[in-house]
Amino acid sequence: MWALLLLTSFVQVVAQSTTVPPQVALEEVQHEYEKALKQGNETLKELQKWLEGIEASAAKQDEADNVASKIQHEAEEDFSDQKESMLSDFEKKLGDLSKATDPYMAAEELKKLSKDIVKLAKKQAKEMKKKYYSLRSEEKDKAQDMMQAIQKDAHMAMKTARKVEHFGRKVGQPEAEYEGNIGKAEKTTEGLSGRAEKYGEKAEHVVEHFFEKVEDKVEDRGHQVEKEAKAKAQERATKIHEAMEKAQSSSGPVAFFLRGANRGPLDPEALLSLLLPATGFAMLGLAFAWGRRTPSLNMPPSLG
Repeated sequence: MWALLLLTSFVQVVAQSTTVPPQVALEEVQHEYEKALKQGNETLKELQKWLEGIEASAAKQDEADNVASKIQHEAEEDFSDQKESMLSDFEKKLGDLSKATDPYMAAEELKKLSKDIVKLAKKQAKEMKKKYYSLRSEEKDKAQDMMQAIQKDAHMAMKTARKVEHFGRKVGQPEAEYEGNIGKAEKTTEGLSGRAEKYGEKAEHVVEHFFEKVEDKVEDRGHQVEKEAKAKAQERATKIHEAMEKAQSSSGPVAFFLRGANRGPLDPEALLSLLLPATGFAMLGLAFAWGRRTPSLNMPPSLG
């Protein structure tokens, strides 16, 4: 029992020693209120300035294309090393085709590599779209984040204003004074929150409208990337065909055919190109031999 009484007395003494005088508490909460308002108004100025910058950029005729160009450049950088490696590999294998043990197989590998380069271009076009969506979301989130930060400061200021009212009563302020203060705080914080919402929604609308134009530019650039990749693939196909013809002419058709005869499936077109001339020559030879062996149908009949 005595222990409980001693503990209770100790708690009361500690509570009394740590209690902040009402006047000091009032000054502290007034400072917190002013700080929250100041911070909210500074963020509002940042939002207004950022909105002005977005509007100015959106008004420029070529700005959407400039943003799309930057997006394309970033996507190209992401795949540049891989693309350069694949192109270098293609050129090396193309140069080695005439010396390949199996030219047909080497040509098929080159065709596959060329297709992979086209696929890489398609990946780049998709990456451009991803970067576009990411940038658009980033700009919209920036407006939302500033708006929410201002509204949070306004809410905190109002919460602190109620403490100001409480301690104003404690120190004996006139009713008209502390009630007037809370009324002024409500009007101020509501106005701050309302302006934040107004500018935040306007900024979001401007960003949305501007990035619709950027999206069109990004799509056009993505289509062009794929179109150019297909055109380059046609050029590589021509190079492969020319290299095959060169390899064939340098080693002779029969030797060229035999170099690849023991490995993998044969190319029907190449096989036919070799067999048709050989068949033609064979037919001519047979016709010549037959003509020498067969009597002429125009010989006069024997007289007996």
